[in-house]
Amino acid sequence: MNTELLQGMIDVVFKGNLVYLSPFLFLLMVILFSDRLIEFIYNSIDGNGNTRRRNKY
Repeated sequence: MNTELLQGMIDVVFKGNLVYLSPFLFLLMVILFSDRLIEFIYNSIDGNGNTRRRNKY
């Protein structure tokens, strides 16, 4: 009984409302991972616009 109810709820949400939920989920994903993206860009670009290269030796 519980699986049928859960499957019915999933069908209702993702069949009809996925078009409306997708932008919200994308915005939530951008907000959650924006700090990682900013940190990645900051670490990969030097202050002058040059890429950083670490010494291997």
